[in-house]
Amino acid sequence: MSEWIRIRVKDFYKDAVGELEYTYVTREVYEALADTFRKEAHAQEMRDIRHTTKDGYTEGETEDLVELTGESVEDTVIRQMEIETLQKAMQSLTPVQRERLHFYFFEGMTYRQIAAKEGIGEKNIRESINGAVKKIKKFFD
Repeated sequence: MSEWIRIRVKDFYKDAVGELEYTYVTREVYEALADTFRKEAHAQEMRDIRHTTKDGYTEGETEDLVELTGESVEDTVIRQMEIETLQKAMQSLTPVQRERLHFYFFEGMTYRQIAAKEGIGEKNIRESINGAVKKIKKFFD
């Protein structure tokens, strides 16, 4: 019997409606989706690099953000760099760690609730989430 993995639809389909829509897929389907997602992200990164100078300036992007947010160009660039770093850090986590972080930080679930949901010990959940947070922090050091 194939293992079923719960995924948030919005993570794999940008045009999906609803932030909290989930579905279950087999391991094979999940790996195909993840591989496609990685390839699309890499292709987008390569397209972005073609429009970025060595100083990090992306043609037209910075001006548009300054107009919308009212923040300085420097603050906008710093915020964008932090977002990119966080995205890379999140991609370094296992799918299980990402899901547990989502439950803990965005759905407000406790270690105990997550452990009960997954049918494993609370200590395992705590160690997994703490390990994920440490891994993310290393990207910002």
